[in-house]
Amino acid sequence: MSETYHYNLPVCLPIFRKYMENEKTAILSFLLPEEKSMKVVPGQYFMLWLPGDDEIPIAVNHYQKKTISFAICGVGPTSNAIIQKEEKCLIGLRGPFGNGFNLDHNKNVVIIAGGIGIAPLRFLVHQLINNSFISRKIILIQGARTKTELLFREEFEKLPISTDFCTEDGSYGFHGLISEKIETTLDNLLDKPLNWEIYTCGPELMLKKILVIAQEHSLERNLQICLADRYIRCGFGICGSCFIDDLGLSICQDGPVFRGDVIARVDDFGKFGRGADGSKYPFANIGK
Repeated sequence: MSETYHYNLPVCLPIFRKYMENEKTAILSFLLPEEKSMKVVPGQYFMLWLPGDDEIPIAVNHYQKKTISFAICGVGPTSNAIIQKEEKCLIGLRGPFGNGFNLDHNKNVVIIAGGIGIAPLRFLVHQLINNSFISRKIILIQGARTKTELLFREEFEKLPISTDFCTEDGSYGFHGLISEKIETTLDNLLDKPLNWEIYTCGPELMLKKILVIAQEHSLERNLQICLADRYIRCGFGICGSCFIDDLGLSICQDGPVFRGDVIARVDDFGKFGRGADGSKYPFANIGK
């Protein structure tokens, strides 16, 4: 019988399959060793290491049997270097790390994704569909700057879920910020006498808006927030780079998924982020 395994040290695996979802986002898939079995939960992440370069945290985009995939957006030197690699090139994988989403199969579901925050939520969507009762509602609200940044849009539109897309430039779906769409949609949904669970990942200012709306409906305990956009360095909870002030929790180990009532106690949430040196920087108040 195979053992359930966790890579504490990087294991270099060749890229099994690569395709570009758009001009700056690559989907990389890897085949895991046959003798190893992993338990991977939506919302968890791996540290991906480019030999000779650096290591970055990337949420799991999909996992099935022995195949695991990651959606990597080129936003920095290491992520850009990784997405330039071709099939058969070696990448180091370390993980899985952190706590993922808690799947409640008895509730109706709202999934809200902003930008690259759709990456771990794609994994979640498929998990929910595979374990869903026919009568349960699954609603996906996805936002991006423009149509080409609505990752996996065509795939989602073919699934047995309700989809609602918005773009800042109006090139697809609702024309405006996702925060504007979220406020109207959630207010309408949560006023109905149904049992909802809300899952979300994306820019922190968007997450803050969702938390406020959930609090207005006394549903912060029904809200699961993935803070994958926050800085993570070691994955073990020892370097302190991702610690949450006042609570003594680390995003890399205690998260990156937290309940809304926990995040509501974080004074910095939606106000400040942290850089690689641990220093705080204010978020621009742009309402995304």
